Amino acid sequence: MTRHCAYCLKSIEGDQIKKCAGCMRRTYCSRECQVSDWTSKGQTHKIWCKDNIGEEDIDWEVKETEGKGLGVFAKRFLPKHTKIMVDRGYRTIKETPFEFINSLMPHGGTLQEKWDLNSFFTKEGGDNLGIRLARVNHDCRNNATNKFIPDLNTFILVAIKDIQEGEEISIQYYFYNDFSSSKQVRDVRESVIKPKWDIDCDSSCICKNKEIIDSIQKAHELDELIFTLPIRTEEDIRESLKKVDELIEMGEKYASGIMPLARTYYDGFQIAITNKNTFPLHKKYIEKYLEACEVIDSKHSSNYAEALQYYNTPHLHKNSY
Repeated sequence: MTRHCAYCLKSIEGDQIKKCAGCMRRTYCSRECQVSDWTSKGQTHKIWCKDNIGEEDIDWEVKETEGKGLGVFAKRFLPKHTKIMVDRGYRTIKETPFEFINSLMPHGGTLQEKWDLNSFFTKEGGDNLGIRLARVNHDCRNNATNKFIPDLNTFILVAIKDIQEGEEISIQYYFYNDFSSSKQVRDVRESVIKPKWDIDCDSSCICKNKEIIDSIQKAHELDELIFTLPIRTEEDIRESLKKVDELIEMGEKYASGIMPLARTYYDGFQIAITNKNTFPLHKKYIEKYLEACEVIDSKHSSNYAEALQYYNTPHLHKNSY
């Protein structure tokens, strides 16, 4: 079986394959590559070794896909919320190894052009590039989503639905259904994805479905409304929580997975704990928020640590009655 070195990405086979003695899944071509990958020069595998993260050639593979160049495909059934990939995030062209960035599209392009095409921008971490994540293609009906975790300096790619063996793994490069974004941000989507990635959705694409677009806008308006609702009395709080539950239901139907719902779960928790009589209601929201942080941010993140603290000791939150 041919494997790839998890650090330098070189194809290896037979006696060349050196497995991590901890997980027995991640492979390397040399001791030097293994040491680099164990630290922040690579994935920081010492953090992820025991987490059963998806690995190339076992759980997924990079191969040609018609009309798209290379893509990432499932090599086995990947259940919903599987952590498919954890990829080191490079923050600048200068710190990215030349052979890594030079292997990316566009062929023959400058390093800056390759960076601009393949990097992801997040409010939390700015521009970052994941070398293996860059092989994951866009689809408006995405079956996975990714997030950059600044305190871990890594991208996490997570299945948002069951993915079948042989199915291409896809993400959205720019969400059409993020209800936390304003209409203005969603409306400029086409002007971004067409020139940058040559993505041109026709009228039959799900992102053009008027019923869905209208529902996302209603969810956005509800999301903004929740912040303005009074929570002075028990009745106020219960009415606000009804709106939170309504938004969660809409998000579960129209949003891309658990990631956009995390803040809504947290909002429900913050509202519920403000009154003694509604305090017991906080548990369902903090449980879902903790789950979302584990799935998307991982148990190694500061977000998960904070969520766990509030799960165990909700009275420590500043909003607690």
